[in-house]
Amino acid sequence: MSSAVLTIAQDAKMAEETLGLLLAKRSKGGKALLKDPHSATNPSWHLWLPPHFNTSLDLRFIWKQKIKDKVVVEKWKEWAQGSSFCFNEGAIIYDRDVTELETWGDVLDAIDFYLVIGPSRPVTLRSASNSRARVDSKSNRDPGSVNFKIYVPTSNHGSVIAQEYTVSQDHFVRYAISGNL
Repeated sequence: MSSAVLTIAQDAKMAEETLGLLLAKRSKGGKALLKDPHSATNPSWHLWLPPHFNTSLDLRFIWKQKIKDKVVVEKWKEWAQGSSFCFNEGAIIYDRDVTELETWGDVLDAIDFYLVIGPSRPVTLRSASNSRARVDSKSNRDPGSVNFKIYVPTSNHGSVIAQEYTVSQDHFVRYAISGNL
């Protein structure tokens, strides 16, 4: 790996600041990461996102290279963070780690809530053929959308819908970090 040091947001406050920088830059990728790609999100986050959500958070392990005199002199892979978020329909996200729990009843006893992602659109760049897309006023970036329902457990090991929201992918990531919509 390169000598470059990756900056990983260690708590929700730092992750929110990193998210703000990502959205302000509108860059393809950077060294400031919202979370450690090898671990679940920090317990300070509102939602628990294990590594299988890295792609949804636009965390990628990419090839980098150093070129000198038009020749590649060094190649390595490193994690990069982008802002092309893509939380997909059907994903279930909990408020805490439930991986060690064996039954649905155990899961419901351990959590305060979970959410289910409904219809969604990923962050995209607007093209001429996509003229109807809702576009951020500072760029040609469509922030996409996420519909999700929040479920709370009931005393009989069931669950009920407490709330439903439709927000941009960017706002959903902010919600995952802080719980603020």
